[in-house]
Amino acid sequence: MPLLVYISREKRPAWPHHFKAGALNALLRVSSLMSNAPYVLVLDCDMYCNTRSSVLEAMCFHLDRRGRHADDLAFVQFPQMFHNVSGNDIYANELRSIFSTRWKGLDGLRGPILSGTGFCVKRDAVYGAQPASSQDQFSSMEVGELKARFGHSNGHLASLRRSWSTIARDVLPEDATFVASCAYETGTKWGEEVGFLYQSVVEDYFTGYRQLYCRGWTSVYCYPAPSRPAPFLGSVPTNLNDVLVQNKRWMSGMLAVGLSKYCPLGSALAVSLPHSMGFAYYAFMALYAFPVLCYATLPQLHFFRGGTSFPEDSSLWFAAAFASSSLQHLIEVSVAKRRLAARTWWNEQRFWALNAVTGQLFACLAVALDLVGAGGRAVDFGLTSKVSDNGGLYRDGVFDFSGCTTVLLPATTLCLLNNAALVGGVWKKVTSGGWSDVSGELFLLCYAAGLSYPLLQGMFLRRDPARVPAWITSLSVLMAATLLFLFG
Repeated sequence: MPLLVYISREKRPAWPHHFKAGALNALLRVSSLMSNAPYVLVLDCDMYCNTRSSVLEAMCFHLDRRGRHADDLAFVQFPQMFHNVSGNDIYANELRSIFSTRWKGLDGLRGPILSGTGFCVKRDAVYGAQPASSQDQFSSMEVGELKARFGHSNGHLASLRRSWSTIARDVLPEDATFVASCAYETGTKWGEEVGFLYQSVVEDYFTGYRQLYCRGWTSVYCYPAPSRPAPFLGSVPTNLNDVLVQNKRWMSGMLAVGLSKYCPLGSALAVSLPHSMGFAYYAFMALYAFPVLCYATLPQLHFFRGGTSFPEDSSLWFAAAFASSSLQHLIEVSVAKRRLAARTWWNEQRFWALNAVTGQLFACLAVALDLVGAGGRAVDFGLTSKVSDNGGLYRDGVFDFSGCTTVLLPATTLCLLNNAALVGGVWKKVTSGGWSDVSGELFLLCYAAGLSYPLLQGMFLRRDPARVPAWITSLSVLMAATLLFLFG
């Protein structure tokens, strides 16, 4: 058989296929029969190698026997970069905060979070070996133990003990079909202790932490110099619904890990406290939905009634906290962009608030339903479209609401609530003449109105097919009016 093959694994309704993690494990087994290479490059289907030196750079880290990671380096992570990111990235698709800021910080500890694509990983590390043992660990195992862990393929078991330089030229299609069958993993440790783990829909986050870092492995982050081309390039979703569904899956998967027995904070002794705190930050990031939801409802309702929700004489402290936080964010963005990037700062501020009351809020709801047993497959694998469309609206900096579902409903409702409270509250203040210390609420409502203007525009000012669906607008009007009637 040739060494460059396309694999379509067997799938049947009665057998769980475990989505991406199951596909990666099938690829690991098939490739062990054909090349048994000690290092594996993982790329998503919409990514490609942009420069031939990228894999060589990864191997420089893996083969450096004098470096600080000579014996325990599991993978080299590259940043995710995209060929179709707009200059006005309204959906924050660039993931600047992750790949240009936070992953660099985690690289100073034991390495960044495994990011699902664009990484070169050591095969034995994914198999569950301990650092500095790898091949010797599997060679010392009994055949029965190997079969219990890895399955009953003689060719795959032989690959665990032979040198990687011994390439199997006589592999038959039947052997590869056997290890890629849907029933092969039954009664084995695949997905539990071997390969990419199945206990979470975010297999990259979970596998990196439990399978690699908790076993003592480390990683490095290989970020290209500004003058160098991107090592790998992929495509970003250009439709708002696809972006929100993708974020919902990420947030629900990581929150489910954080609330399970595999919580990163529980493994602080096995890794390190700062590193586990970095993982825990992402595990509980979905909980941002609740404070944002409070700031999007309580000040609005109080302002509409003519009162204030802030403590007396707190406007100065509120202004100082907001200014310092915004300035820090602007500095981070400008350092990453190597210029004053006010537009990127504003896009990230807007999408952070939008994602909090949509993707993150529904992620919390899905995990809560799953924990009480009312959701069935509540924490599901929400697929993101990999089909590249025109993306004309996205390139022009215009929100594309086509195909949006109920995940957008909280955002549109809060947008209408905020604007109605702003107009109604100001009108009451003007007519009554009783202005009190409401500068904090007034600024917050004006700021929220600026952030949510694309939603308002999509509901009432646009007539193109990509506007907010009429049923979402109608429900939002009804729900906002109900909130104002009951609590305003």
